[in-house]
Amino acid sequence: MKIGSFKFDERASDIIGKIATREMRFPYLIMRRVEDRQSDSAPVYEIYETNRAGDEIQIGVVWERKMRSNDEMFLSGMIDDPSFREPLPIALFGDETNGFDVQWRREREREAQGGGFGGRSGGGRSSGGFSGRTGGGFSGGSTAGPDGGYTGGGRGLDDEVPF
Repeated sequence: MKIGSFKFDERASDIIGKIATREMRFPYLIMRRVEDRQSDSAPVYEIYETNRAGDEIQIGVVWERKMRSNDEMFLSGMIDDPSFREPLPIALFGDETNGFDVQWRREREREAQGGGFGGRSGGGRSSGGFSGRTGGGFSGGSTAGPDGGYTGGGRGLDDEVPF
């Protein structure tokens, strides 16, 4: 399902786009190529939105992917923000010269097919999730019990956490 588009804007000297769904509206997004990629697994583009204060905030990243059926390339990634319940997986088809169409599809079990747009499998709930994570959360696991209460995860609330 097409939910947006990006195109190079000569006045802004950036790739400008928009994404809209029934619940979300991003009328002005900026997609910039990552110039100082540290590895081949780093994102190719970062996506920014201007917040109410006028600051550019990174809300997305995309990587280059190759189609399974042929050697055609596309971009795959997500739009995310702490205010979202969950990330919005996106795929972009096209190029910088002609523009990109932004596509979305609902994540579902893909054990027979492998991962989804961002390499996710089963919506991040089974093994092989996004970036090797499982459970859709961060790599440290949950410190919440079945009732939602704090279980400690081996630490107390006042213990110092090394970063």
